[in-house]
Amino acid sequence: MVLRVSLIIVLIGIAYLSLTPLETVVVGNDKISHFIAYSVLMFNAGLLTFKSKRNFRLAILICLGFGALIEVVQHFVPGRFMSGYDMIANSLGVLIGTIQTVVLYKPVCKFLRATRII
Repeated sequence: MVLRVSLIIVLIGIAYLSLTPLETVVVGNDKISHFIAYSVLMFNAGLLTFKSKRNFRLAILICLGFGALIEVVQHFVPGRFMSGYDMIANSLGVLIGTIQTVVLYKPVCKFLRATRII
Protein backbone atom coordinates (compact mmCIF):
# COMPACT_ATOMS: atom_id res chain seq x y z
CA MET A 1 0.00 0.00 0.00
CA VAL A 2 2.81 2.42 0.89
CA LEU A 3 4.54 1.86 -2.45
CA ARG A 4 1.31 2.53 -4.33
CA VAL A 5 0.69 5.75 -2.44
CA SER A 6 4.26 6.91 -3.02
CA LEU A 7 3.93 6.09 -6.74
CA ILE A 8 0.81 8.23 -6.96
CA ILE A 9 2.58 11.08 -5.13
CA VAL A 10 5.55 10.88 -7.53
CA LEU A 11 3.24 10.89 -10.58
CA ILE A 12 1.26 13.86 -9.29
CA GLY A 13 4.46 15.69 -8.36
CA ILE A 14 6.00 15.22 -11.79
CA ALA A 15 2.78 16.25 -13.54
CA TYR A 16 2.34 19.33 -11.34
CA LEU A 17 5.93 20.52 -11.65
CA SER A 18 5.98 19.85 -15.40
CA LEU A 19 2.62 21.35 -16.31
CA THR A 20 2.33 24.39 -14.06
CA PRO A 21 2.28 27.47 -16.32
CA LEU A 22 5.23 29.82 -15.97
CA GLU A 23 4.97 33.58 -16.26
CA THR A 24 8.27 33.79 -18.10
CA VAL A 25 9.89 31.23 -20.33
CA VAL A 26 12.78 29.68 -18.46
CA VAL A 27 15.40 28.06 -20.61
CA GLY A 28 17.87 26.27 -18.41
CA ASN A 29 19.62 23.07 -17.69
CA ASP A 30 16.94 21.14 -15.85
CA LYS A 31 17.98 17.81 -17.31
CA ILE A 32 19.29 16.52 -13.98
CA SER A 33 15.88 17.17 -12.41
CA HIS A 34 14.18 15.23 -15.20
CA PHE A 35 16.69 12.40 -14.83
CA ILE A 36 16.19 12.14 -11.05
CA ALA A 37 12.39 12.42 -11.22
CA TYR A 38 12.03 9.65 -13.79
CA SER A 39 14.56 7.36 -12.10
CA VAL A 40 12.56 7.71 -8.85
CA LEU A 41 9.33 7.09 -10.78
CA MET A 42 10.68 3.95 -12.43
CA PHE A 43 12.29 2.62 -9.26
CA ASN A 44 8.99 3.01 -7.42
CA ALA A 45 7.02 1.42 -10.26
CA GLY A 46 9.67 -1.29 -10.54
CA LEU A 47 9.38 -2.24 -6.88
CA LEU A 48 5.65 -2.71 -7.41
CA THR A 49 5.91 -4.77 -10.60
CA PHE A 50 9.27 -6.58 -10.53
CA LYS A 51 7.85 -10.00 -9.58
CA SER A 52 6.11 -10.26 -12.95
CA LYS A 53 8.27 -9.82 -16.06
CA ARG A 54 5.25 -8.79 -18.08
CA ASN A 55 4.14 -6.16 -15.56
CA PHE A 56 7.72 -4.90 -15.13
CA ARG A 57 8.09 -4.41 -18.89
CA LEU A 58 4.71 -2.70 -18.97
CA ALA A 59 5.81 -0.37 -16.15
CA ILE A 60 8.90 0.58 -18.16
CA LEU A 61 6.77 1.37 -21.21
CA ILE A 62 4.25 3.35 -19.14
CA CYS A 63 7.01 5.44 -17.51
CA LEU A 64 8.56 6.16 -20.92
CA GLY A 65 5.15 7.02 -22.34
CA PHE A 66 4.33 9.26 -19.38
CA GLY A 67 7.57 11.19 -19.92
CA ALA A 68 6.86 11.62 -23.62
CA LEU A 69 3.24 12.63 -22.99
CA ILE A 70 4.24 15.26 -20.43
CA GLU A 71 6.71 16.76 -22.93
CA VAL A 72 4.08 16.92 -25.68
CA VAL A 73 1.50 18.50 -23.35
CA GLN A 74 4.06 21.11 -22.27
CA HIS A 75 3.89 22.49 -25.81
CA PHE A 76 0.40 23.80 -24.95
CA VAL A 77 1.25 25.21 -21.49
CA PRO A 78 2.16 28.91 -21.26
CA GLY A 79 5.82 29.41 -20.43
CA ARG A 80 6.66 25.78 -21.18
CA PHE A 81 7.99 24.12 -24.29
CA MET A 82 8.52 20.63 -25.60
CA SER A 83 12.14 19.49 -25.55
CA GLY A 84 13.73 16.46 -27.11
CA TYR A 85 16.58 16.77 -24.63
CA ASP A 86 14.08 16.54 -21.78
CA MET A 87 12.69 13.35 -23.34
CA ILE A 88 16.22 11.92 -23.47
CA ALA A 89 16.78 12.85 -19.80
CA ASN A 90 13.43 11.26 -18.88
CA SER A 91 14.33 8.08 -20.78
CA LEU A 92 17.77 7.86 -19.19
CA GLY A 93 16.12 8.27 -15.79
CA VAL A 94 13.77 5.37 -16.59
CA LEU A 95 16.77 3.30 -17.68
CA ILE A 96 18.65 3.98 -14.44
CA GLY A 97 15.48 3.34 -12.41
CA THR A 98 15.15 0.00 -14.18
CA ILE A 99 18.75 -0.92 -13.37
CA GLN A 100 18.26 0.19 -9.75
CA THR A 101 15.20 -2.05 -9.49
CA VAL A 102 17.01 -5.09 -10.88
CA VAL A 103 20.00 -4.59 -8.59
CA LEU A 104 18.24 -3.43 -5.42
CA TYR A 105 14.86 -5.20 -5.47
CA LYS A 106 15.71 -7.95 -2.97
CA PRO A 107 17.57 -5.82 -0.40
CA VAL A 108 14.98 -3.02 -0.52
CA CYS A 109 12.07 -5.45 -0.12
CA LYS A 110 13.92 -7.19 2.73
CA PHE A 111 14.42 -3.82 4.43
CA LEU A 112 10.79 -2.76 3.89
CA ARG A 113 9.55 -6.05 5.35
CA ALA A 114 11.93 -5.84 8.31
CA THR A 115 10.67 -2.35 9.13
CA ARG A 116 7.07 -3.50 8.55
CA ILE A 117 6.51 -0.89 5.86
CA ILE A 118 5.18 -3.55 3.51
